[in-house]
Amino acid sequence: MMFLLLLAALAVAGAGGWVGRRWRVLGQVMMWLGGLGLIGVIALQVRQNLFPPQPKMPNRCEMAVSYRLANCLLEDLTVQSGSIVLLFPERQHMDEDSEQSYEDGFIAPLRHGHARLGLKAVRLEGPGHDAGDSLSAFKQALAQSQEAVAIVSYAGAPAGFETLFPAGQSKVPLWYVYDPAGTTNWLGALKDGRIRAVVLPRPGVDLRGRDAVVGMPETIFERFYLLATPANADQVAASLKAQN
Repeated sequence: MMFLLLLAALAVAGAGGWVGRRWRVLGQVMMWLGGLGLIGVIALQVRQNLFPPQPKMPNRCEMAVSYRLANCLLEDLTVQSGSIVLLFPERQHMDEDSEQSYEDGFIAPLRHGHARLGLKAVRLEGPGHDAGDSLSAFKQALAQSQEAVAIVSYAGAPAGFETLFPAGQSKVPLWYVYDPAGTTNWLGALKDGRIRAVVLPRPGVDLRGRDAVVGMPETIFERFYLLATPANADQVAASLKAQN
């Protein structure tokens, strides 16, 4: 981009010199514009070198969600190696920065574990508005995750989640869910053990301003989120229904 701006300024100044042979005033104006353009390009280059844009810091609230889910997974996992799929919603529902924050939060606990586990990011896709969160989109994502030992969904759980697993299927990955919408689509699967843990926004807590939150993951989690497990599934579901 900078190179193109420089060429444009030089072209205007050069054209001004040629035009000035016939129309002196117009040529001078063009050369002045070209010169100002060169000065602007130089000033912009100096500014970028002296004050480079700062990278966006990871969102610690989003990292806290992954931190808790990762620790739940490590408590449940019996294998020592394998692939963990991080299942993200469509790009229109989650930007690249948020995906990176969730992934960073998941990596930290894995580094302290003894298992050799790799992460694979898969994004839900589907035709039409909001179709990426549908049951068919989850089925499509599962087709890409057949070797996974665990799946962590950041797109919640679709209605009819239980039908994703045909009766008699021998190898079923462990499931962990972050449900930002606060639904109870996960309730039956959590009580049956197909889902091992669900993170939800804490009812009644204002989530605005989370980008500026600092602190330890455990403290942030307790402030903003709830953890649902098979042991407290009905209790958490009841608190969500009471809030709504």
